[in-house]
This record gives sequence, structure tokens and C-alpha cells, in this order.
Amino acid sequence: MKNILKLGLLFALPFLMTSCLKKNLPATNNSSLNNITDCYLVYKYVDTVVDNKGTTNENTRTTVQTIKLDRKLTISNDTVYVTSSYPAGFPQKEKLKASLKNIWCVVNVPDAAIINPMNGAPKLGTPGDYSAPVAYNVTAADGSQKKWVISVAPLPVVNKWEGVYVETGTLNHASAGLQTCPDNYTQELVTASPNSLKATAGYWYFSNPGITYFITINTNNSVTISADPDAAVTVQQDNTQASTYDPVAKRFDLYYYYYSGGNPANWRKFHTIFTLQ
Repeated sequence: MKNILKLGLLFALPFLMTSCLKKNLPATNNSSLNNITDCYLVYKYVDTVVDNKGTTNENTRTTVQTIKLDRKLTISNDTVYVTSSYPAGFPQKEKLKASLKNIWCVVNVPDAAIINPMNGAPKLGTPGDYSAPVAYNVTAADGSQKKWVISVAPLPVVNKWEGVYVETGTLNHASAGLQTCPDNYTQELVTASPNSLKATAGYWYFSNPGITYFITINTNNSVTISADPDAAVTVQQDNTQASTYDPVAKRFDLYYYYYSGGNPANWRKFHTIFTLQ
């Protein structure tokens, strides 16, 4: 009796599946959709973690980490333009390694459509070279085809000084006197050019993200402070004190100032120390 029931279920299953398909799923066998609806980059790297380091239970684990890059997407005619950026928390050391010549690209196409590389373009699902525009052919369910070009903008420039720094130091305020940066305060310094960083002055005191300036590291490890033209104020280098970078300690020792409202009487003088975390 059990065998008969099993056979009955096996015969009934195809009819049940057919009924579900007809009732709940759209017909795609005659779809003419052959467009690309989304495209983004994925970076993968090997991460080594040491548990219980220095003890008898020390254990080393190796895992593959996968990070989806943030992106701005523009689709125009037959071309997909992708501009990527690193999401928060992306490891600094991996930013220095990331390259469009060896990265994963993920593309979304309609249900039942098929996408194939053209003219040597990387096979999707494997790392490939997207440093130059590449072409793909998308075939709709009804057999109609369309050629697409994926054009990826260069990855953001990242220099070796970028990272999260512990900030210490003082602000000498014309009307409020000497102020000291609180303990354990951190700031992320981001790349502005191959040899410069963008920073914010006295955020711990003013809470104003618009007071930004540039830190340029010279070949002799001296540092030049310059104004950010998009900032709310004009930050200037204090020429009475030299600003420097210590490559061994990975520490910046900076002297600069600005005038609030452009009035020299409303000066704000800074001695800021950044030490890489």
C-alpha cells in the first residue's frame, strides 16, 4: 500500500508543479526583455585571523571576505556606466591592492535572459579586467539580442597615508581660550590626491564638518597645510611652527589657523597631532 501511495505522488507531482507555474509565475518564454538593469563591482580578499594569540590555544583561521563596492549607476542607450567607491569599513590595506584589472562584476538581467561576453570580455562569475570598456550580448527569452557595453570608471585614488587616526592637541580660541582635544578621539583622514589628505579642523569642538583643509606630505616628510576651496573657512599654515610627518611613528604634527568670518580678531589656532590607529 505504501508503494502505491509513493507512485501516486510521483505521478501527481508534475501536474501539481505545472499548475503552480501557470497560476503564479509569469510566462517568460516569449519575453523580449534583453536589458541590463543593474551592475556593480565585488572585491574579494583572503583574511587571516589569529584567535587566542600568544596562548596554547592559538589558532589561525583563513577566510575569504567579499565586499560589494558602493556605486553610482548610469544607463544610457546601450552603455552601462559604473562609478565605484569604497564602503565604510573597507580595509585600508585592501584599498591599496584593489584593481580594476582583477575584480568581480555582477550584472542583473531579466528572468530567462542570457548574458554572454563578447570580444574577450571577462566571464561573469570570475575575476576579470574592467579597466577598459567591455561588451556583452544579452539574449531575451524570445531570442532577440542586444549588445551592451559596461564602462567602469577608475577606482578612487588611495594613498598610503589614508586611515583612521587618533587625534590629540589643542585649539587656542580668541574668545574661549585654550581648548584640549578629548581623549581617544579619532578622525578618518581621506585621500585628496596621491600625496595629500583631507581633514577636518576641531570637529571635536565645533562639530562643523565644513571646516576642512588639506595635508600635503612632501618628499622630505615636511607637511604643507593648505585651504580647501569648498570649505566654510580658509585654513592656513602657521609659518612660525613647522608641520611634519614621522614615517616611523606614522604621526602628523600640525600647526595651522583660520580667521572666523575672515576677521583676524577672531583667530582660531590649532596644534593637531594625528597618530595612525
